[in-house]
Amino acid sequence: MGTGEILKISGIVDLSTIDYPKHASAIVFLSGCNMKCGYCQNYETITTNISEMTAEEVFNGMDLMFAESLVISGGEPTLQPEAVLELAKLAKEKGFPVKLDTNGTNPDLVEKLVLNNLINYIAIDVKAGFDNYEKITGYKKEIKEDILKIIDICKKAGVFVECRTTFIPELMDESDIGEIAKTVKNCDLYTIQQFDIEHAYDKEMEKLKPISEDELLSLGKLAKNYIENVKIKTLSSEIPII
Repeated sequence: MGTGEILKISGIVDLSTIDYPKHASAIVFLSGCNMKCGYCQNYETITTNISEMTAEEVFNGMDLMFAESLVISGGEPTLQPEAVLELAKLAKEKGFPVKLDTNGTNPDLVEKLVLNNLINYIAIDVKAGFDNYEKITGYKKEIKEDILKIIDICKKAGVFVECRTTFIPELMDESDIGEIAKTVKNCDLYTIQQFDIEHAYDKEMEKLKPISEDELLSLGKLAKNYIENVKIKTLSSEIPII
């Protein structure tokens, strides 16, 4: 680490109040992804808008006056493991807690982050019921065991684990949510997110019928049968399931 490795960056946000709960955060979006989800809002950006810089250049270029944490996101940031390690190390040197957004395909990197005390919060995007993965993401490998391994590693180390699912009407149903909730039941928080039709990468998805808040609440209550802390996230609000 600290070798000045070149990072492929698709975006930097100096200040966000919504990406790390209870923290103002800076966000670095690493480019590239090993999935191709039609509903992705970032796909074009992460595959075409790429800058190359070192981790030091990333930090030197950010206005960190108000940020108090770092979120490493993507794309799928763990495709650039050394970049994630360098960013997390620099953040820790500044006293920043670190959150990683991931699709769960690189448990080995997560284990390295945990062992080196470089991570405080992980958010795993669990895309669908596990038989439905290839249809939703184009990802052909088995992923269930990788996600379970990440949850186990983090729980043992006291790293907060959020699992989250963007619910896609017509391509998913309540059986997806039931299967996911049963599988990731040991996570600290499960979030079911409303699909943002207007900003989907695949324009065919604009034809899908939007899911209502009531339908999301119903899915949240289903997940609550297996997981203590569940919330739904609409395009405008977050609602905990009581």
